[in-house]
Formats: sequence, C-alpha cells, structure tokens
Amino acid sequence: MARTSESALQQEIMACIKQNQYVYLGTVDKKQARVRPVVLFMHDDRYFIATFSGDSKVAQIQNNKQVEVCIPLLEDGHTGYIRLSGLASIVHNATLKADASERCFFFDEYFSGYDDPDYTLIELDFDYSEYLRPGERYSQSCSLKRY
Repeated sequence: MARTSESALQQEIMACIKQNQYVYLGTVDKKQARVRPVVLFMHDDRYFIATFSGDSKVAQIQNNKQVEVCIPLLEDGHTGYIRLSGLASIVHNATLKADASERCFFFDEYFSGYDDPDYTLIELDFDYSEYLRPGERYSQSCSLKRY
C-alpha cells in the first residue's frame, strides 16, 4: 500500500488505539527493559493506565519516564502492530484521578475509590508512532507531538 500522509496516518493510528485497550507497556528498570500487559484508556484525548501503587512499573516510571507501548493487531488472519513512544508521569491531581477512574472499566473491581492509596494513575504522553498495518510488509512512522 502507498504511504499515507502524516495527518491521515495519525488519524488511522488514533482510531486503532481507541479500539484496542489491551496493550503492552515497556518501561526501564535500571538497564533492563520490562514489558507487561496493561489496559490503556482515554479521557479528554489523553492516555492513561490505572495500576496498583506498589507495582514495579510505578517505581520504574518515577526513575525513568521513557516508555513504549505496543498494540498487536490482527485483521483477517494478518498481523500488524502500533508502537507508541513517549513519556509517562504519575498523576497526583485528585480531580483528574477521580475523572479518569470513571473511564476505567475495571476500576471498581480493584479500588475502593479515586482516593484509595493503592490506586495510581499514570498518564502517557506519546510523541512518536510506528504503524504496521495487518498484512503489509513495511511500517510507517509519524510524530504524535501535540503543539
């Protein structure tokens, strides 16, 4: 398939992200990459992950904000992926934590409320994406920086 304009590619990537909440999050633990499955959700056009405060990813992000997310794609028996790179930050704003908790479908199963000390909200600010459409041989990349 022909290369897509950057804005069209960005829109296609964003549409795929909205449909695929199960993703793999990569963080750095000292000099070792760590990858685990997480649920990515959106609130006000921003990306978040809800997690337990004691999870290793929280400490890893506090020490190194660089993260990458990989979203595997499957369509008509063909595979592809979206890779998103950027920075993660721990959210401390109580209003944002409360609002975001309403968008997380599993929140009530694990946390007693937005002020639960076991609840940590992580915001992901992506600035780069690589996209391999299912069935294609070559990936395309684009900037996701917001100005």
